[in-house]
Amino acid sequence: MKKKRHSMILKLIAQFDIATQEELLEKLRENGFDATQATVSRDIKEMRIVKAQDIKGIYRYIYPKNGKISLEKDL
Repeated sequence: MKKKRHSMILKLIAQFDIATQEELLEKLRENGFDATQATVSRDIKEMRIVKAQDIKGIYRYIYPKNGKISLEKDL
């Protein structure tokens, strides 16, 4: 279940401008994952997801690819 949740988190932060753990938790629940805020917080730390300002000036969660942060939204 954890691997599936991590995979969904990556998909969600690539698809949406998610700026808070609460937003991420809501999107996970919309996609059938029953998680808590504490679980999401641990996942973010474990996955080394960071919050950064994208090219639009919006702070959102971003997953570093190959050790580098891409500030362009994945399409």
